[in-house]
Amino acid sequence: MLLHEAALSFLHFTFALILVGALVAEAFILRLPVEGRVARLLLRADLFYGISAVGVIAAGVARVFWGAKGADYYGAQPFFWAKMATFAVIGLISILPTRAFINWVKQAGKDVAFAPTYAEVKRIRRFVMIEVHLLALLALFAALMARGIGS
Repeated sequence: MLLHEAALSFLHFTFALILVGALVAEAFILRLPVEGRVARLLLRADLFYGISAVGVIAAGVARVFWGAKGADYYGAQPFFWAKMATFAVIGLISILPTRAFINWVKQAGKDVAFAPTYAEVKRIRRFVMIEVHLLALLALFAALMARGIGS
């Protein structure tokens, strides 16, 4: 059972770290002048972000239902629900940058000289930075939840 729990925990944390890395990469890449090549790079980083988000969810669900603590433990934790709500908000916010990256790549495919406006890039970077900051809050909720604080 310990090895099983360790494996689920490892998967959950690995996907979470990939997610954080991809999101931070997006934030840094958005500091570059965005043109077609950079837009494709952003879309690739966003793909890693999306895949890792699915992995985090899958590993998290596995931990809830097949992990050592079980669904009853998590269901009674207010910080578990705060963590889930924060993750949902991050997911909803992430729709805007993803749509922008897809749009930029499409436009760059039609026009080699395409570049989004500085204001548009700044707006999208702001959303990515909000996501990064919410991830810090999510980590706090995870730490409180894991220690049973609030129950």
